[in-house]
Amino acid sequence: MYGKIEKVLSQFLRTFDRPFTTTEINLLLKPYGEKATIEEIDEFLRTDDRVFALEGHYYMTHAGVFNGMFFSFVPTAKELEQKLFIPGDRCIPFADCEMLSSQLKFIYNDRILPKKIMTTDCNTARDFFTFFGDEYASQYIAADPINNKAEIANNNFELPSKINLTGISLEKVISDFNFHKGDRILCRMVDWDQGIIEVFPILNHRKTILELNEEIGKIKLWNENLENALLGSFDKMGPCSSMEQQLSFAFLEHRKELCTPACGSIHEFLTSTKKINMELFGVETRLWKKGEDVPAVGKWNREMLRSGLEACLPTLQPPVCLLDCIIKDRLFNKKEIEPEEILKDFLPEEMEISKEEEEFITLQILKRSDILREHYNWLADFPVASLRHKALGLFAKVQNLVFDIDGAGEKIERFPQQELVILSQLFAHAARILDMLSNENECKDDDRDALKLSLEGMEMNFEDICPELRNALDRCYAEQFKVV
Repeated sequence: MYGKIEKVLSQFLRTFDRPFTTTEINLLLKPYGEKATIEEIDEFLRTDDRVFALEGHYYMTHAGVFNGMFFSFVPTAKELEQKLFIPGDRCIPFADCEMLSSQLKFIYNDRILPKKIMTTDCNTARDFFTFFGDEYASQYIAADPINNKAEIANNNFELPSKINLTGISLEKVISDFNFHKGDRILCRMVDWDQGIIEVFPILNHRKTILELNEEIGKIKLWNENLENALLGSFDKMGPCSSMEQQLSFAFLEHRKELCTPACGSIHEFLTSTKKINMELFGVETRLWKKGEDVPAVGKWNREMLRSGLEACLPTLQPPVCLLDCIIKDRLFNKKEIEPEEILKDFLPEEMEISKEEEEFITLQILKRSDILREHYNWLADFPVASLRHKALGLFAKVQNLVFDIDGAGEKIERFPQQELVILSQLFAHAARILDMLSNENECKDDDRDALKLSLEGMEMNFEDICPELRNALDRCYAEQFKVV
């Protein structure tokens, strides 16, 4: 039953093209005898990447926002030499970001353009995936089916000097119009759910000087509009979870100016803007004000500091599997299941809880211990046990520091911001690794070496940032004491 509900709900969120409320969701659930509260549905929708939260408790799917919208790009000389183009990140934020570049379908004159393989150097290949973040470009390249046998993932995602990419053939467009370098491909999102995009060649080489100047003027205005839209999103949203999400919000609120046939491209924009650049955000990359560090705290979340660091930085959510991981760690090491010991590992060191809270958590520990012990297999657990132990150790250190910093309240804004960002990212990454290790279907043999390297790198990052954050914490505490 739940699988059918999930399928129906997913189809709705991938295809519904009008603003909707929680009422529509409950109507979907009603035939299956399910009913959720407004609060539960709100929470679900606000965390789903397929949905935009609008004003007045309305929502809009990405399909509803981007279907029918226009975007464009200019193929590079290297692409035209091979008579193709690589979709890469050029369809951001219009296409489903979960859909691989090689899965998108492009229609020209009512026919789907065939796939064609491009062979290029690794640096050129990475350029096609810029807006996914340089730190993730090699992973997107490795995910291209043409690279299945290259074993890039097993080589810590280090790209070979020569690489293949699945592109889209431009042979028909070139033969029809003698498509030139500098000519533009205008795209219209036809079906977000299916990843279908219609293309129209814009033949700049056939235009007069007057027409070209007019075109340049329109692109310049488009760049200015996107620049203002992004600057506005920085103040309103702060650094989003990805560059794709940042662009999504900017285009959502400025579709009338940005999603028209007279549009530029995000790559051209980045080379022309003087105010926006890709800046480091901890160990990741974000679009931000050029030359400025991307902060953890700003206009968008300053008021939330009163409710604690977790409210300010949503990535600080402990994994649901944490208790199970701690219990399995003790089972593997053949230690007695002592609730008071597990409680110490489960909570930050300095956290104080009430007697009622302690009794409630202890009861959960006893229940989960009984369930897990009944089906626990030491030999089956052996491959991941040491990794889980290592991840638990890192998570505990990160969680303790997060809890201590949380006590600084609104003074957190004066902490070193990049170190604070990295701390929140370490928390999220460690939580994700624990979640993967708790799910046997997700943690395959090939993943363990990569996870081990990832954990080693994370431990080094933690050791780098810990002194700076502890020093800031000490200064914060020192200010609370006055000599009388």
